[in-house]
Amino acid sequence: MITKIKPTATLPLINKENPARQRGAALIAAIFVITALAALGALMTQMLVLGSEETIDEWYSSQALYAAESGVDWAIWDLTVNGGAGVSTNSTVQSGQVWVTTTVNTLTINGSNNVYTITSTGTAGGTPGNPRTQRQIVVQYMP
Repeated sequence: MITKIKPTATLPLINKENPARQRGAALIAAIFVITALAALGALMTQMLVLGSEETIDEWYSSQALYAAESGVDWAIWDLTVNGGAGVSTNSTVQSGQVWVTTTVNTLTINGSNNVYTITSTGTAGGTPGNPRTQRQIVVQYMP
């Protein structure tokens, strides 16, 4: 005949003989889950904020590049069609957002051929003196 031996040790959270000892176990688990979800939410919020900042910086960078390209186009037009010097200082491209500055250096070859080195700097965001983003393009142009 086989006799059953009753175990003498039990797990502290699983006590069927005395259910009063199990009180609070669900509360501890709930607090742990809430804390973990709050930490996950904070992490996701931080990632969203950083992603938004990167997107804004990228947008300002592209605006500054477009402004610099526009400055080169304007300088070439001013040199060839308008008969000007192609130089501008903090010209406003988009009011309160984007500015462009162009400088032109002229090199005369063989006494009659001019080669223009156009440097155009586009800035976006902030102020002309303290921009958020700045892009510069240097182009050599010979009409």
